[in-house]
Amino acid sequence: LFCCSDNYIGGSLPKTITKLKKLRDLQLGDNFLVSSLPSDLGRMTDLRILTLNGNSLFGEIPNGLYNLKKLSALRLDDTLMREDPWLAVPNEGINGSISTFIGGLQDLEYLYLNNNPISGTIPTELGLCEKLKTLLLHRTNIEGEMPDKICPLRDKSLSSVYSDCRPYNGTAVPFIKCDCCSDCCDHSTGVCIADD
Repeated sequence: LFCCSDNYIGGSLPKTITKLKKLRDLQLGDNFLVSSLPSDLGRMTDLRILTLNGNSLFGEIPNGLYNLKKLSALRLDDTLMREDPWLAVPNEGINGSISTFIGGLQDLEYLYLNNNPISGTIPTELGLCEKLKTLLLHRTNIEGEMPDKICPLRDKSLSSVYSDCRPYNGTAVPFIKCDCCSDCCDHSTGVCIADD
């Protein structure tokens, strides 16, 4: 267990942290880290909880992350820090897209990717994560439709699904068409309204 959330930790995430192969819980949320994710993150095979939210993260989700088969909670949300003075990276936020390899994280219960410039579509393989309880994908650049394989999870343990499924700025087409979201958000205003 390494829990140092909200402790004013600055600098970057050391690449050597991936040598902690037996670490199960890494919580560094709400600090002042300015970093990309280590490419060999997948070496931390016992990791169950990874929370790096509320930092100035940038770059893509490395494919190695999808090797963390025991992962139950992944928080990479709120990495857009435009209004915060400690931001030192012009291309802030987690970008790229969600890999189809996400379906291999079958113990995943909490996936928070909101408030990031991540783009692409939601992979159908996410529906293989049948233990999901919370899925937050709002305030991103993800477009398309919520895959049919995810909606049936609402009848299981998936209680919260947030996406940009409200009409953009009240007039345009929403970013995501979703028939099973618990809350639909407007990408431009950030306002989310319960849709259950």
